Amino acid sequence: MVSHQESHFASVAQLGAWLRQGQITAVELATRSLERLDSVGRDLNAVVTLTRERALAEAEQADAELTAGRDRGALHGIPYGAKDLLAVSRYPTTWGAAPLRDQVFRDDAAVITFMHAAGAVLTAKLAMVEFAGGFGYDQPNAALTGPGLNAWDTGRWAGGSSSGSGAAVAAGCVPLAIGTETWGSIHVPAAFNGITGFRPTFGLVSRSGAMALSWSMDKIGPMARSAADCESMLLALAGRDPGDLATLGRPPFHPDPRRNGFRFATLADGEEGVEPDVLARYRDAVDVFADLGTIEEISLPDLPYNAAASTVIAAEAAAAFEEFLEA
Repeated sequence: MVSHQESHFASVAQLGAWLRQGQITAVELATRSLERLDSVGRDLNAVVTLTRERALAEAEQADAELTAGRDRGALHGIPYGAKDLLAVSRYPTTWGAAPLRDQVFRDDAAVITFMHAAGAVLTAKLAMVEFAGGFGYDQPNAALTGPGLNAWDTGRWAGGSSSGSGAAVAAGCVPLAIGTETWGSIHVPAAFNGITGFRPTFGLVSRSGAMALSWSMDKIGPMARSAADCESMLLALAGRDPGDLATLGRPPFHPDPRRNGFRFATLADGEEGVEPDVLARYRDAVDVFADLGTIEEISLPDLPYNAAASTVIAAEAAAAFEEFLEA
């Protein structure tokens, strides 16, 4: 029998092995995730809505399929959470804002559909900074559920705007979560909570059914406790979707470093102002990359990156929320 502690913090590969060996069922995994979300997750202000009925139905289906010999792959029977700007049929999608606490969409967002097709089990809609920070926020309590609390130290912020996704994964409530990023909203909560967040390049993952903040810069990506788990999730999320014309009709790129090698670049001033412990981990990572290819130190041209990005986001957010603002 797999203990609760083991299942809460196991990798996707390990959870999958236990499922296929009959040491645990998808229903048991979903139930444990729901229980931990309803206790630890709520204590961290990481949970907006538990999708209990859907989770148990998807888990029962996953178990039945495995019994019948149908295996959908790495995510089959694995619980996950979704940032609450992603539409989930028949459940509230609040965008993190109190005025929209009862907003319900008819159809699932594309990424929710893709995760279902991969056999994953949705257990919760996870908290976020209201409107993903689209109206601006100067304090971390700008969220429907209150300030996102860090999984390691509740006196600190979980980061935004995918605060619930970062904290819920780090606290063992779910092994996987979907986050979104316009300007830091995946990698900041991932870094603050000590997990792995992957911000895909534009066009890799469909944004259909997600709240729009900036059409030019919005991305949806996986958050997990390892790069390997993020990759498993990305393979389910990525691909062409007619609902998002920006999506690419090809799977993620899989180079073979043993044959081709990688070319890495580090910033000449990239170590300035970094905390010592973080810097040590960064250098450890660079050493790992050095075994996979070449590393070159570069300097970026002196351009107004922040001003340009701010202008794009401000203009597109004003257009995206025009109807809401007028109302």
